[in-house]
Amino acid sequence: MKLSLNKRQVIIAGVVLAVVLVGLAVGRSAGEEQGGGVLDAPAERACTDFADGYPEARTAAARLALADKVSKSAAGSDNEAIADRVLAVGRSANESTTAWKADATALTKACRDAGWS
Repeated sequence: MKLSLNKRQVIIAGVVLAVVLVGLAVGRSAGEEQGGGVLDAPAERACTDFADGYPEARTAAARLALADKVSKSAAGSDNEAIADRVLAVGRSANESTTAWKADATALTKACRDAGWS
């Protein structure tokens, strides 16, 4: 049995393949943005430590201490979203209250997006 394709069929197949590949790429990136990764043990510990310490972290020194503790807790986590937000909290710990609160909110969101509650 001989398969013969004309030029039009090859072009249509190429377009369909391109649409499928674009759809897969968009779906994968959307899933990464929403989930942020798996809530592994280090990520869960970091989220819990942050939530427990955040209400008392009112001064720059307390924020830095909390950021250090959370950073140690998150070490080894495969959850990039939480790891990135932990780094941001560490950077803003000695900055303005506004920056600290924004990064704290982003870390809390990353934790919740990963399934932490």
